[in-house]
Amino acid sequence: MKFSRRQFIGLTMGIGLSSCTRVRELNWAQLKPEISLPHWGDEGPLCFVAMNDLHVLDAKSTGIINRAINQINADSEVQFVVLLGDLATQGRIQELKLVQQSLERLEKPYFCVPGNHDVAVRATDMYANYIQTCGNTQWREGEGGWAFLGLDTCNGSASDVTVPSKRMKWIKKQLEHIGPKRSIALFSHHPFNPHTKAYRVKNAEAVLSLFEGYNLKLVASGHYHGNQVEERDGVLFTTTACCSSTRDNFDKTPEKGYRRFQLDNETVQHTFVEVTVYKNLLAASH
Repeated sequence: MKFSRRQFIGLTMGIGLSSCTRVRELNWAQLKPEISLPHWGDEGPLCFVAMNDLHVLDAKSTGIINRAINQINADSEVQFVVLLGDLATQGRIQELKLVQQSLERLEKPYFCVPGNHDVAVRATDMYANYIQTCGNTQWREGEGGWAFLGLDTCNGSASDVTVPSKRMKWIKKQLEHIGPKRSIALFSHHPFNPHTKAYRVKNAEAVLSLFEGYNLKLVASGHYHGNQVEERDGVLFTTTACCSSTRDNFDKTPEKGYRRFQLDNETVQHTFVEVTVYKNLLAASH
C-alpha cells in the first residue's frame, strides 16, 4: 500500500498528528519514522498497541498477523502500533517483505525495533534487510506530554545481550532533548523486566540508571514469549505472548496476541488482547 501526499496528510490529521509532520513521496515504511505522534492533551488519552515476535517464515505464517491487524484496525481508539522485534525468522529479505506487506494493511502508523531474528548476521550489513522494509533501528517520537523511544538491543543474533556504549550515549542524547518532566515509554526487543524468567538485558540496571532524574513510566519488550507484568519504582515493565503461528510461548500458555496500552496523563493502563482465530491459523501453517 502506498500513500499519496494528500492521503497521508488526511490520515495524520485524522488521528491528531502534529502539524509539523514532514511529508515526502515515499512508501509507508519510509514515511513512518518521520510521523510525529499526538501532543498530550490535544486529543485526550493516547492508545496504542505493542506486538512482538511474529517470526514470519512464509506466506502462511502471516495469517495470524493479518487477523491481528484486522482487530487493530477495528479498534477506533488505537492511534499507533509498535512492533517489538523478531518480525522475521532468519532476517531474510523475503521474510521481511512479507511482514511489510502485512503491516501495510494497518490503518494506523507503525514503528518497529529489531529483534535478533531480524538481522542477517552473514550479510555485509546485517541490518540492511530490516532497514529496507521496517525503517530505522532506533527512534524518538512524540511531542508534548509523552516521549516514545525505540531502542535497538540486538547483539547480532544473540539471545542474551548487552546494550553497547554507543547506544547508551544515544539514550543520553534523547533524554537531553526530552527533559525531566515528560513521561517516557521505552520499547525494546530484549526485556528489562527486573524479574523476567529469561533473557534480561545483561546491563539492564546500567541502562535504566540513565533514566534517573527523568520520568520513565513504561518499558515494553518482547523476546520472552509470555505475558509478564511488574512494576518497580513507578515504572511498568511488560513482555507479551508472541503473535506467531510458527513459535510457541515460553510460558506454555496457548493464547497468542498483543498488548493494548492506554496512556492517560501519567497513568498507564494495559490489557492483553488475544487474536481470536489463531488456533485455526496455527493448524494451517504447520
